[in-house]
Amino acid sequence: RIGPGQNLYGIEAIQAFRTNRVGGSPRRSLLKVVITTFGGNVATANAEFQREGAAAPGRQSQTWARFPEGWRVVSAHISMLGEGH
Repeated sequence: RIGPGQNLYGIEAIQAFRTNRVGGSPRRSLLKVVITTFGGNVATANAEFQREGAAAPGRQSQTWARFPEGWRVVSAHISMLGEGH
């Protein structure tokens, strides 16, 4: 999971980040979502969002894979757009 101020590798690092995050995830509204599938076992999700109080929107992407135990996120990215977006 790559995000603003984070480079987290592995579920333990992600869980520790979420446990220690003060106030939880910032509130946001989704502006656009695009889901693309690659066969029946892999998909990507790309979203543009607006955080409450933020001047510019952000982007989020996830890659999902289906395992015997169900769908899991195998890669994720979050960034805030700067000037000239």
